Amino acid sequence: MNKIFDYSAIASGLILLFLSILTFCDVFGRRFLNSPVTGTIELVEIGMALVAFLAMPRAFFLNANVSADFINNLNLGVFKTWLIILKFFLMIIIMSLMAYATTKTSLKFMSNERVTIDLELYFYPFYFISAFGMWLSVLAIIFWFIKALSETNSKTKEF
Repeated sequence: MNKIFDYSAIASGLILLFLSILTFCDVFGRRFLNSPVTGTIELVEIGMALVAFLAMPRAFFLNANVSADFINNLNLGVFKTWLIILKFFLMIIIMSLMAYATTKTSLKFMSNERVTIDLELYFYPFYFISAFGMWLSVLAIIFWFIKALSETNSKTKEF
């Protein structure tokens, strides 16, 4: 599973690289050639959503989210286990609902064939990719939870 999360993050990085090149070409064309790249704004808006949702699974799995370090560094014993459980339930509920809603929206966009304004690209492929990233995040949260509980239990048994 770790490889899948890594590949998702690599795809996110490649999309970000493509978006930066596209933005450079758009700014250069607009400034020096008086001819901007058509649809740059649409592609950057959609691409940034893809970047975020494809990078999330790896962050969840590695527990690399923004957190308060003073809480993580305290020796809380059993209370730390309860914090991990609470964190798991909050993350899994929120991410599952987001993934479900995005999947439903992408199916709706696929049936009504809605497109973007400039390039007339269908919305549903981008929504399906975002939903895939969110479902991967749900899996990453589950694997993180199992790993975090096993680490916490092994640390408490050492004492």
